[in-house]
Amino acid sequence: MANIGLKMLYTGVKDADGSTIIDAEKGLNITGVYLIDTNKKNGNLGTKTANITGLAGTPTKISGNNEVVDVSNPPSAPSVAIDSNLINYAVKQKILGRISDGKGGYSDSDQTVECGLIIESQSPITYGSIYYAFGRGIYNEAGQNIGTNTDTAETRDDDNLTFTSINYAPFNGKPYKVFFEDDPLFDKQAMFEEVFPGQTYITKNAGTTGPKA
Repeated sequence: MANIGLKMLYTGVKDADGSTIIDAEKGLNITGVYLIDTNKKNGNLGTKTANITGLAGTPTKISGNNEVVDVSNPPSAPSVAIDSNLINYAVKQKILGRISDGKGGYSDSDQTVECGLIIESQSPITYGSIYYAFGRGIYNEAGQNIGTNTDTAETRDDDNLTFTSINYAPFNGKPYKVFFEDDPLFDKQAMFEEVFPGQTYITKNAGTTGPKA
């Protein structure tokens, strides 16, 4: 579907039972939902792109008696290539499943960490938000390019992560959902609760939004 711009990425770490970890130490923050925003105090510089691929499988024609008699439609297998200017270093280590040594060092672990992810864009006409939601998936980081500065230029390397989505029971067993703010039945709190069960970032009864970091 058509969209314009990238407003925000929301993510959160899942517990073994599928609920969102609502804890600043074990999870990402006290609401369970972390915003990769542009607030330098939060250690973030926003995201350039979140390119989604694999929203649909490749149909395969099935032939019989010298003609095409059916089409096989394999399931989708979405992944998101994220290019962020900067993600808070401690948050990044947690979503990648790296373990702190308590002395400022982080190492890979044998266990993966499952996370939820919501990508927020906008409608080109109404500018109402469009949300690409992934209830369950794994982040990984394939590499890091480090280059020298020169006397005329500063060399930067972004935080480049890949999010691989997994089938999610609340999405009817599918790996993703798309939500439209322009839909008259849209319920933002319900969407966040579906992707991040137990979250307190948006509280419907109180009509408030929790802290943004």
